[in-house]
Amino acid sequence: MKNLLLLLLFSFSVGINAQVSVKKMSLSLGEQNAFVMDHMDAEKRTVEKIMEEAFKEYGKVRYNRKAKEYNCMECNISQISTSPLSVYFKVVEGKGQVTTYTFFDDGTKFISDEDKGADAIEKFNMNVYYDVQRSVISEALKDEEKQLKSFNKDLKKLVKKNEDLHEDIEKYKEKIAKAEKEIEKNLGEQSDKKMEISKQEDKIKKTTEKLNNVGRS
Repeated sequence: MKNLLLLLLFSFSVGINAQVSVKKMSLSLGEQNAFVMDHMDAEKRTVEKIMEEAFKEYGKVRYNRKAKEYNCMECNISQISTSPLSVYFKVVEGKGQVTTYTFFDDGTKFISDEDKGADAIEKFNMNVYYDVQRSVISEALKDEEKQLKSFNKDLKKLVKKNEDLHEDIEKYKEKIAKAEKEIEKNLGEQSDKKMEISKQEDKIKKTTEKLNNVGRS
């Protein structure tokens, strides 16, 4: 749970400082304006899925395997443009983060941060960012719950072992008590046997004397 708390605090901190930047990036159509967003601690496939779902609401999303990029042609996003857009996006995995590059072609140009609709694009990217963060935190929560389940399983084993040890102690106590009685009985039997031996030795002594006295007057 400590790890999850750290992740929540980190995500909150990153969320405050999260920014969408615009820069020229390589696309199948050459270098174009791209809206760039970093997603910390995210898995590439998770980000791709969330991006796909986000654009499916506005048009059909396809993946260009050769160019390794997605596209949504005739994408109707009224918040950005009253006319259909040609949208392209790439998801690139880095060290400890995944970066999305989203390109919006309004038919005359690729939209930049100075064009109308840029604010709506930034909001769109931030919504994707928060969806990704929710997914990252949900996965972290699952891991923490799994770890808690493992801890509870370990505790259950320890409790069972403790119960078994107490049962062993009770068995040992019974064995000790039984052994103590057997020792007492054994000592009594030893005493009786010593008396029998002493009496037998006396008999042997007397019989030996009789044997030695045979023929003597």
